[in-house]
Amino acid sequence: MPYSYTQTDHDPLCHETEIIINDQKKLAAQVGLLLLGKHRHVASILAAKHSSVTASTNVMIDRAQRQLNISTDNERWSRDGWLFQMMTWISMRLENPGIHLISQAPHTNPAQHGIDGLTIVLTSSNTIKALIIGEDKYTENPRPTIRDDVWPEFALFEKGEFDSQLVTQITMLLGNLNDNEIDAMIENDIYKTSNRVYRAGITPLASHTTVQLRKRLFKDYDKCIPGSDRARRQALTFSPPDIRKWMDNFSADIVDFLETQRP
Repeated sequence: MPYSYTQTDHDPLCHETEIIINDQKKLAAQVGLLLLGKHRHVASILAAKHSSVTASTNVMIDRAQRQLNISTDNERWSRDGWLFQMMTWISMRLENPGIHLISQAPHTNPAQHGIDGLTIVLTSSNTIKALIIGEDKYTENPRPTIRDDVWPEFALFEKGEFDSQLVTQITMLLGNLNDNEIDAMIENDIYKTSNRVYRAGITPLASHTTVQLRKRLFKDYDKCIPGSDRARRQALTFSPPDIRKWMDNFSADIVDFLETQRP
């Protein structure tokens, strides 16, 4: 698998999982498949199942490669954030092996609006055990971004401001269930804030090397998502020394992989 992890319990604030990349080429291949719309195939790979990838057209591959080429800062920020979302989508499945979960497919374009990540964890009786709501920010300014962008967004989810959006997304994701099961989930599970788990995907500075500095990065998480259950307050971090240079190199690896998918 492309990742390993370190875990840090910032008791009583939150729980942090840090991504360590073991195989960048393998990760580039998986993200490349996501760019081509093959999220079901990538999910099978991550679940250690064997399946054949469906064919892609040259038009699809050309478009994916164009989306990785950037010429302005705005294009760079959009591309890098988009690829980071795909990295966290992959991580969600690796972090939860053997668990019945259904994830929203990754965004299909850079800077696409909407929930960055939404995952439903189901029980064996098809009730919702957890709704994992993710916000991913690939930035050189992690603390201001978390404080000013992520925490306010999470607080609105917790207050129910986006419940209509959640119902729409979850209903689409659970399309394989019958209407009675879906209606029961809406009535009994979706509106329960105790079911909601939040995950802030962020890129701490390379200087954030101590547990104390990492914990300070997530200050006030417990104010937007209150309560003693810190398992509801999750963080996923990735800390390359230079986030932009790393993503440039990673994008080049994805472009190379995409070439291998031509018919």
